[in-house]
Amino acid sequence: MTTAEVPACHTPAAPAYPRDRNLPDLFQAQVSARPHAPAAWHRGEELTYAQLDARSDHVAARLLDHGVEPGSAVGVCGGRSLEALVAVLGVLKAGCAYVPLDEELPPARLRVMVEDGDVHAVVTLPGARRPRGPRTFVEVDPVSADLSGHVPVQARRAVSRPATNCAYVMFTSGSSGRPKPVVITHRGVVRLVLSDPGLPPPGPGDRVLHGYSLSSDASTIEIWNGLLTGACLVLVDRADLVSPPALEDVLRDHGVTVAYLTTSVFHHVARTRPRALSGLRFVSAGGEAMDSSLAATVMAACPDTTVVNFYGPTENTVVSTVHVLRAAPAQDMGVPIGRPFGASTAHVLRADGSVAAPGEEGELYVGGDGLAVGYAGDAELTAERFVTVDVHGRPERLYRTGDRAVRAHDGVLEYRGRLDRQVKLRGHRIELDEIEARLRAHPAVGEAAVELDGDRPVAYLTAAEPGDPLPLEALRAYCAQWLPSQAVPLLVAMRQFPVGGSGKVDRKRLSVNAATAGTAAPVESVLDAIAHVWELVLRERPAPDDDFFAVGGDSLLASEIVTRTLAVLNIDAAFGSSLIRSLLDTPTLAGFAEAVRAVRGSAAAAPAAPVDFARERELGVTLPPAQRPGPRPENPSEVLLTGATGFVGAFLLRRLLQATSARVHLPVRATTSAHAERRVRAALGRYGLRLPDGAWRRVVCFPADLAAPGLGMSPDHTAKLAGCLDLVVHNAAQVNFLYPYQALRAANVESTREIIRLAGPRRVPVHFLSTIAVLAGFGTAGVRHVDEDAELDHADRLSMGYAESKWVAEGLLRQAAAQGLPTAVYRPYEITGDRRHGACNTDTAICSLFKTIAETGLAPDIDLPMDFVPVDYVAEAVVHVATRQRAGDRVYHLTNPRPALLGDVLERMRAAGCALRMLPYQQWVGELVRHVARHPTSPTAPFVSLCVDRGHKADISVKEMYLDGTFPRLGRRNLEQALDGSGLHCPPVDADLLDRYLEYFFTSGYIPRPRRPEPELEELV
Repeated sequence: MTTAEVPACHTPAAPAYPRDRNLPDLFQAQVSARPHAPAAWHRGEELTYAQLDARSDHVAARLLDHGVEPGSAVGVCGGRSLEALVAVLGVLKAGCAYVPLDEELPPARLRVMVEDGDVHAVVTLPGARRPRGPRTFVEVDPVSADLSGHVPVQARRAVSRPATNCAYVMFTSGSSGRPKPVVITHRGVVRLVLSDPGLPPPGPGDRVLHGYSLSSDASTIEIWNGLLTGACLVLVDRADLVSPPALEDVLRDHGVTVAYLTTSVFHHVARTRPRALSGLRFVSAGGEAMDSSLAATVMAACPDTTVVNFYGPTENTVVSTVHVLRAAPAQDMGVPIGRPFGASTAHVLRADGSVAAPGEEGELYVGGDGLAVGYAGDAELTAERFVTVDVHGRPERLYRTGDRAVRAHDGVLEYRGRLDRQVKLRGHRIELDEIEARLRAHPAVGEAAVELDGDRPVAYLTAAEPGDPLPLEALRAYCAQWLPSQAVPLLVAMRQFPVGGSGKVDRKRLSVNAATAGTAAPVESVLDAIAHVWELVLRERPAPDDDFFAVGGDSLLASEIVTRTLAVLNIDAAFGSSLIRSLLDTPTLAGFAEAVRAVRGSAAAAPAAPVDFARERELGVTLPPAQRPGPRPENPSEVLLTGATGFVGAFLLRRLLQATSARVHLPVRATTSAHAERRVRAALGRYGLRLPDGAWRRVVCFPADLAAPGLGMSPDHTAKLAGCLDLVVHNAAQVNFLYPYQALRAANVESTREIIRLAGPRRVPVHFLSTIAVLAGFGTAGVRHVDEDAELDHADRLSMGYAESKWVAEGLLRQAAAQGLPTAVYRPYEITGDRRHGACNTDTAICSLFKTIAETGLAPDIDLPMDFVPVDYVAEAVVHVATRQRAGDRVYHLTNPRPALLGDVLERMRAAGCALRMLPYQQWVGELVRHVARHPTSPTAPFVSLCVDRGHKADISVKEMYLDGTFPRLGRRNLEQALDGSGLHCPPVDADLLDRYLEYFFTSGYIPRPRRPEPELEELV
């Protein structure tokens, strides 16, 4: 997004400052002026401006070399560090916008940020785990590493970008609902640093504290007030930031002169060690209301320190107003938020949009050069929160803060609380912020946070003096003096408040921390160990009754939980699948711990409960007589495509739009239609696919749920689709090689039954994407060849829930076809990257195998078929058959007529520079298990069970069921006849195709490019 999307309106004249310069240009001016001056320091390591410039140039060049286009949103994944500064500057120099992806955030939130921020490339910092979703990764070298040994990169940058372009995308806290991606411009940040003549920024010789995570607003003001002014950033670890004695040592020992603190940290220091700030020439607080008594305490202890109260939302680039405390505020008065900051505006408006009179309360609107472009990908919410208002006769674009404020007669603004913190309890209007302020004013109370629990407020309190008991009865009586009885809060004493990476109180964790604060009883070691594993993976400390999936877990994180548990408690990897089943059956921490205890006392893993597959494949649906008008699949006007946010689905969508004039309906797991469209756009972008605007007008995205009854659609919507569709392509599935059949039944079997119900009345053809894995049971039963028309059999030998669910789904379609529903089933082998670019879905088992082989240098000596079918070929073949062939209970094997073996891939990897050693299969499996135990986030971790679990009715592993000589050869006559004359041909799995895929792995950063050894010089005689 750029400000070109913002409607033109009046902005009051701003103070003179370089508003048309961008961040890299202003940073470069500091590099030229003081190349050898220190730019940043952390843990004994220092970067000068010249060194930071050179290292960030390196990152910019690598991003551009990886094909990242200027204007893209690029994630920066990791924590606060010198390398993070290198990454942020490198992203900006490449002409891109950075999106902070803090490693302390829960994985579920990171996935949302990647998706909603439209992030397809990520710069990863040393030690950071890669988020899921992006296709390109660039790693930043530790600052301790010598770059001279690297392959030289051309020091090049993108063409200088306008100041109105996006500099970064910051996500709001998301305390209620999905976090919102706020698009901030270069101009907004430059305004933050250089636009206020009454508040000069730091300068050369200043040392600026940098203590907040990249995903915090506070980091923006820290980083750029340092790097755009010639000052030196002093990075402080989180533990030191929240410990006043440790923070005092850092400030003193490293000569820090400027600190931009969050209000929570400012209050904590003020209460326990106010003189810690006395060496500063400037300190500010922001993010929450400043306590007047604590401000007075700091001013008394630090007479030479300028104390400032900042106010501003993320949507106005951190700071909108400023109040410099000239004298200690009265204790019965709040600290004002002051006047508009620099090139900013602030207005108090009535509900009708008119300007409130002095002393009259209204909603605070802010604007000026710091105003964000809006929320990325959400035009509706942007229009709701960013409005054009006629102020004093001129239109001005403003952000509605949702805060209540009053402009005093002298023009100073006073904060009165949140509009959404006004609640009505049994007829009484109550201000939760007022309760907080009153409680903080009590001499026994340190901090107070009031939240609503049902219909009663709950006040969480800390003591004014750490360690002192809180007089709860006296405090309750104190509240009763000025509150109606039904509004007197429940008082909960806490030792300290949980603080998030932003430095603000983490209100979502208050109740959890309060519930466990007094629990000092020893816990059983197994439960304690597993709780630590959950906290490590989910980034939140769980309670015994917490449900793994309710607190952010998903299928891949379940695999990591089990892998780490096996390693921590030294449990045999053969128990992995049974522990996955236990986690699904009893997903609480306590329930999983009980399952782990049982496993530790067992000699062998318990088998999964048997499934009656013949009964499962009974359709249970009787199709009504065919209704008119019938569908026209040969020239469709309306198509339903499921699974459009996946790898194959994205290519199917593009092909349907290219090959037909149909409108394509896309059910997507989402909260709104706009959210559904964002998810589809993100999927297309992930694989480098672009649709012209004209094509997008034929795309209809809507919220749905594959695993819900009726696919989560309303009856009216279902009826409307049933009455108009010409074609259904059912591509969606939950693909998981660890989950048992029952866990996949709703998404993979019941969804197919719902599709049959939808398509049945008008006999709309259903084209179903299955898998060759449904045929694995034939191999262990001794069948050497399977034609497309062969009756499915041997489900009891499949040994994998995913294959079993697809086997049953095919059976449902076969029964529907017997009742007259046109169906076609496609069984692709290994779907790989497209033929032109080689862009692969790297979440697959085969890609993880290649990555593990490259990382370990070890490969199994097995004849594993490499039957690759490029994804664009699959999409073209399916759409061609669906629109050119009459569907009628046909099966098509999408296989490669000229496959290869794993040995052929290894040969190309060696040619690319990989040093590999072959091991017998069982020995390699042992090395694989040890590798995953050491690296539980390895992409291979979810697939280890395939190598250690034994096949049903076969004394081999599940993986060995797919080896050449065991897995049957597959006929493809139906496919060849259907594609005859189409011009579609599957390319052979040869050196050209394999090298294209390897190059994609190297270029995207999925597999580090091997460094070829330097040629040895002949010795001169």
